[in-house]
Amino acid sequence: MSVAKQLGVLLIVYGAFLVLAGVVGFELTGETSASSILNGGLFGTFVSILGMLHRQGRMWTHPAALSASAIFLLTFVWRASVKWHAVALGANEVVSIAVLLTIMSVVSAVVVAILFRHYRH
Repeated sequence: MSVAKQLGVLLIVYGAFLVLAGVVGFELTGETSASSILNGGLFGTFVSILGMLHRQGRMWTHPAALSASAIFLLTFVWRASVKWHAVALGANEVVSIAVLLTIMSVVSAVVVAILFRHYRH
């Protein structure tokens, strides 16, 4: 399988992970965070579509996916640090959200690293 197809599969899986993480986040907040399910569904679908296009050889999708993944990484790191700070101040009810955001940060960092390593400009 070519590198473009492998990266396309990676993006499709990452998109599915974002959708799943959005659903999990929605459940963890007691179904009060509609933004987690909306953002997870919307952005996960967007990344999966980029993956499908990347598999077809549309190379413009690589910098688009790299940029989007890097923005997601920064967002997840920021939100995780806010939640961990709240936990440190005694808000134990947000530990599960902090853990989810940390996992999302790690997965996003791996995706960014792989995409960056294969980026050809």
